Amino acid sequence: MKAPVGRRSLLPVLLVLAAAGCGDVRSATTYPKSPDQPIAFMHTVHVRDNGIPCAYCHFSTNISEEAGIPPVGTCMGCHRFVAGTTDAFKTGIQELMGFASDSTAIPWRRVHSVPEFVQFTHKPHIRAGVACAACHGDVAGMEQVTRVAPLTMGWCVSCHRQRGAPDDCATCHY
Repeated sequence: MKAPVGRRSLLPVLLVLAAAGCGDVRSATTYPKSPDQPIAFMHTVHVRDNGIPCAYCHFSTNISEEAGIPPVGTCMGCHRFVAGTTDAFKTGIQELMGFASDSTAIPWRRVHSVPEFVQFTHKPHIRAGVACAACHGDVAGMEQVTRVAPLTMGWCVSCHRQRGAPDDCATCHY
């Protein structure tokens, strides 16, 4: 049985894409594993000590392709009242207030990423009950966020198969 002409012409393209995707393409080859940040933000204080859930600051996880970095206004929601308990915290909060007074976004450096040819959204993962720590590690216990998972195709496919999630190419490549 012959494949329709349209499908036959797509076959070489799909084979090239599949071959390219099978390599060990690191998701963050251009990003350091634990980059220095413009402000010493400590998840240990915010998440572990104060119990602020991930989605409070990364509120776009349910509505956007990316979790996103919170705008300065989100930080200032608390820090216009919370000045810090140590000199280091007070200094960081003063830096934060400088960004807020200039209406300037904090130039955070990306820690987690996937290649541009991967379409990833947090929404189905959240609906499936996948905890943030499954991919991002125990961020609540990190003084500085460090990438703990490779976020490679093989790593993601393995997780999908363990959880019974779709693992066909079109799940992430569309």
